Amino acid sequence: MSNPVPLAEPTNFGEGQYPYALVNVTNVCNLDCRHCFVFRADNPQSPRNKMNDATMLHQLETLRDKHGIRSMLFMGGEPMIRKDMVLKAIKLFPESAVVTNGTYGIPSIPGHLVTVSLDGPADLNDLIRGKGVFAKVKEAVFARDASDGTTVMLQMAVTRENSPGLEKFLEQVAEWPIDGVAFSFYVPVKNDETGLGWKDLKERDKVLERVIALKKKYPHVIKSHTATLEMMKSDRAIEWTGEHGEKCILRRDTLPLYMGDGGQFEKPFCCYGNDVDCTRCGAYAVFNRAYLASQGRGNAPRYGRDGSADAAPIVKDTAE
Repeated sequence: MSNPVPLAEPTNFGEGQYPYALVNVTNVCNLDCRHCFVFRADNPQSPRNKMNDATMLHQLETLRDKHGIRSMLFMGGEPMIRKDMVLKAIKLFPESAVVTNGTYGIPSIPGHLVTVSLDGPADLNDLIRGKGVFAKVKEAVFARDASDGTTVMLQMAVTRENSPGLEKFLEQVAEWPIDGVAFSFYVPVKNDETGLGWKDLKERDKVLERVIALKKKYPHVIKSHTATLEMMKSDRAIEWTGEHGEKCILRRDTLPLYMGDGGQFEKPFCCYGNDVDCTRCGAYAVFNRAYLASQGRGNAPRYGRDGSADAAPIVKDTAE
């Protein structure tokens, strides 16, 4: 019997402890969304850079033990392109989440979180994600077993272009069989010329106020915290990010693993890649982690069943 081929060891990211991590399991995606932060200049992004399943599982387990990772977010590309591997990897961590575009269906992962990306009402979403995508995602959401113990959230990445559809979006999805809706905001690079961001944070404040108003109207649907949204406003945002990310809590406690050169993991500047403009950061997670820490809940489970990271996860048997 021949000896198995040795598995490649992960990149050395130092000795730091990271209770949270995210992993780009593939750079391949069936959609081409203009605002996607993975597929833009200066980020590791070649779809040819691929790590086989056995190596990825080995490296994730090694990194978990070395860096104390307890929460893992699986993303892409589209992670459900590697569904079998992702479902195995989820069992390596006490709590996990998957971010998917929903076109491959909604995975059943009881005790964990599935975040499904939709970027507005059907007309605006399909301009961004492709014709018929909204209807396909709706079909997948309604086809799933809503009693299987999987937390399913919708998340809208708000840009200057799709923000006019906020209210219509909630009207369309408020009665869907989901656990809630969350919002994050476009994270621009320095000298961003896409037109997706706002000219300044004061202009974005008006959109934040509309989300806060929607939170009051749909308190049990929208899971974004009003206090967190207030922290994102122009008069306070820099307190939680710093001009160069020096105050960002995610840069301290989260290990982002992108697929890079040679099929090995790379660690970008932050979870949103390289060359980001921290002064205009719109990542809800950055501000929400700061909010939770200010409430003495900094070590709470990250993926709570109500979207607020305050519910204990169901720990799956990793020996299964």
